[in-house]
Amino acid sequence: MPFPTTTDRPAYSESLNIAASFHFLSQKNDRFVPNILVVDDNPEIAYFLVKKLLPSFGCKTLHAQTGMEGLEMIRKTQPDIVLLDLQLPDMDGLDVLRRLATESRTVPSLLMTAHGSEQVAVDAFRLGVQDYLSKPVDHELLRQAITRILSQRNLQHEKAKLTSQLEEQVAWLTTLARVGQSLTSTLDLDEVLRRIVEAGVYLTKANEGFLALIDEASGQLYMRSSKNIEEYRSRTMQLLVTDTTIGQVVKTGKPLRLSAREDNTPLKVSTGFLVASLLHVPILSRGKTLGVLSVNHRQNPNHFVAKDEAMMISLADFAAIAIENANLYEQSRREVAERIKAEAALRESDERYSLAVKGTNDGIWDWNLTTQEVYYSPRWKAILGYADEELGNSPKEWLGRVHPEDRKYLETAISTYIQSNEPHFEHEHRILHKNGTYCWVLTQGFAVRDADGKRIRMAGSQSDITDRKLAEGRLIHNAFHDTLTSLPNRALLLDRLNRAILRRKRSDTKTFSILYLDLDHFKNINDSLGHATGDRLLVIVADILKASVRAMDTVARFGGDEFILLLEESGMEDAYDIAQRILKSLSTPKVIDGHEIYLTASIGIISSDMEYNDPEQLLRDADIAMYSAKSRGRARYELFHLEMRNSFLEQLSLEYDLRHAIRNNELCLLYQPIISLENNTLFGFEALVRWKHPINGFLSPKDFLSMAENTGLVLTIDHWALQTAASQFSEWLKMFPVNPQLSINVNLSAKYLRHRNLVEEVNQILKQTGLIGGRLKLEVTESAIMENNKHIMSTLESLHAMGVDIHIDDFGTGYSSLAYLHQFQVQALKIDRSFISNSQEGDHKPELIRTMLHLASDLGLKAIAEGIENKEQLQQLKKAGCKFGQGFLFSKPLDTRAVSSLFSRIMAGENPFAALEEVA
Repeated sequence: MPFPTTTDRPAYSESLNIAASFHFLSQKNDRFVPNILVVDDNPEIAYFLVKKLLPSFGCKTLHAQTGMEGLEMIRKTQPDIVLLDLQLPDMDGLDVLRRLATESRTVPSLLMTAHGSEQVAVDAFRLGVQDYLSKPVDHELLRQAITRILSQRNLQHEKAKLTSQLEEQVAWLTTLARVGQSLTSTLDLDEVLRRIVEAGVYLTKANEGFLALIDEASGQLYMRSSKNIEEYRSRTMQLLVTDTTIGQVVKTGKPLRLSAREDNTPLKVSTGFLVASLLHVPILSRGKTLGVLSVNHRQNPNHFVAKDEAMMISLADFAAIAIENANLYEQSRREVAERIKAEAALRESDERYSLAVKGTNDGIWDWNLTTQEVYYSPRWKAILGYADEELGNSPKEWLGRVHPEDRKYLETAISTYIQSNEPHFEHEHRILHKNGTYCWVLTQGFAVRDADGKRIRMAGSQSDITDRKLAEGRLIHNAFHDTLTSLPNRALLLDRLNRAILRRKRSDTKTFSILYLDLDHFKNINDSLGHATGDRLLVIVADILKASVRAMDTVARFGGDEFILLLEESGMEDAYDIAQRILKSLSTPKVIDGHEIYLTASIGIISSDMEYNDPEQLLRDADIAMYSAKSRGRARYELFHLEMRNSFLEQLSLEYDLRHAIRNNELCLLYQPIISLENNTLFGFEALVRWKHPINGFLSPKDFLSMAENTGLVLTIDHWALQTAASQFSEWLKMFPVNPQLSINVNLSAKYLRHRNLVEEVNQILKQTGLIGGRLKLEVTESAIMENNKHIMSTLESLHAMGVDIHIDDFGTGYSSLAYLHQFQVQALKIDRSFISNSQEGDHKPELIRTMLHLASDLGLKAIAEGIENKEQLQQLKKAGCKFGQGFLFSKPLDTRAVSSLFSRIMAGENPFAALEEVA
């Protein structure tokens, strides 16, 4: 239907005035223009929103008149916002959202309705709706809602962008810091250069890299270090300075970035390989080119960018420093002998030395190993909180204050250094401050030898690194602990599990147990009381779990409301006792902000006797045991056994196959005739769902219905069966007008019966198929109608008002329904086949059948017997007064072709069931 013209709707014209106030969207989002899909079947409202109001807000628009059309547009265009009407011709807005959820699609949505309710609003928000607007839609509220959604979008995008940049920068700085640390931790130039090349390849994500230095004698470049290039080649390879790329870098002292041309002609790198892109940076020292640091992509389509160049320049600077340090070290070794001879001259520089000591921020120490006297500078003493005159010159002033756990390591390090040829001494340890606390210090130094090579003196500095160590401690703690509960997180738990597995392999006595705990219905607490209350409750749970185990055990938060307990050196009895203790502690009500909260948990237990090699496999099976506890009623624990895993995998496979079957139309309906036993004529059909499994053949509902109910797929299956059966039956009635009283029976699950849109969906199906309500019978179990009396009663009354009859299926197998049958709009009882099969004189089944038939008669209900398989059963039923029945005696369930053939025979005047007329 075309939109009305603007002149047809003068009432909407004043809404255009708010466009100016909405202009900030385009400013805030730069060039971003939001694309909004309007799903509304009202042409006037849709025209105004799509053509007038939303464009005035600076938005692009799309329009769909039905829910299915809207779903297709969402799948194809992925709009930024969906403006969704609650009432649509083919489905309601909430069904659109549910289908999006089953497809794992997330689109910000605004729901519009003129006949909403508080329950609809709650359902809408649970399905992810950002706002709920009443019709007629207030323009300012709509503008504000769109603004909020776009603002949230910008914040999410900006957060993701900043997080990515921060992670990249942290990785960069961490790598550079490690390279920088290597400059002071080792004097092995080859080791430092190797780390620099590896860092360059890692940071730029290159395929390979190398570092080449200029030989001063020959003026040629020689490969000094490489990554992902064969070592025997890299140690001997000579690179030509006249090379067009690397020679340009040596000559100009400037970086060079190149990529393959548009025709994808590869570049030839100095190593002789063909590459897709390369990056050379010079290694400069005091304006002189010492060499080249290079990385390249062999086939990677990515190109090097300015950021990569900046990182490589930083690494080249580190390389220059390392080369200078190496040269200085070599020079210092040559000067050692001269320095020993010049010791007398050094005394003359004492004054200069004293001034330098006073000016530095580090503490200076000088230890005479012969006299065992130590000079401590005033700054060294100040770091520990002492004045210059408060400490003497004994080594005990230092070593005596070192933390007991660190002292033996420090003394061993000093002794080892004195006896070795290492040029540099370095050690981190804790030392006692005057205020009674321990601070962290970094001690560095070197030793002086006498003419015989004996070390007679050590001197160096001491730096306060307490802040750095505390920061490192916090980083390590945060990396391995949950921020909310301070419990170990997944990473630390997996490490401890792996250690426990290794200990178990080394010794049979090192047993352990795992408890996998998940709080029951915790989402309801978050939804009703808020996430802040939920977080406080998680902290309480964490405290309960820690109090339930020993200090040697581990309690970890695995994520959300899941916790893992690792019980060291424990058997199954210990695990059972702790599980019972936890369940009892959790059952005590918790009071938060005046709310009394009751908690239960499902616990899966697994023993180290299962002999696992991988912590992930262990946790997987513990998770399966936990879900087994949930499936058996929650608030309990279950011990894992192998049958659980097999059953779990079978259920996963079955669920996957069923979802695939629904998408690929592998489900079908068969139709079993229902016969009037008074004259052996066709009374109707029951539609039966079958699954044409590609491997297992035809499957009946008993093979997959339970799983479908647990996963929610039963709603889709029931709606499909209802739609398909009504449509097919309507076609048959048009083609074969054999009996105006014929009807079709369709089974409904308890979940679909509770579905709030069931009445509306049945009404839509009747309208679409042209089937009158009296032709449709819905079969439900007696237990289903007892689950929610008020809601079910209202639903049944609405269906009855449409002419749709309700049949109680499997009657006699449910509970407590006899006293309530008169309260519900029920028109027939279907006597379960368990009462029909093998019923004979001498048992109670015939009496029960007669009782149920009398009950149905007294209540004015029809009675239909199921599962009639032989003439003896039919004879007993007729004798008892049963008027309707179905079963293999009359016909097996038929496909559509067989039903059409049956109708053709009836149209030709034949009665397919006449052979049973002689049964009295």
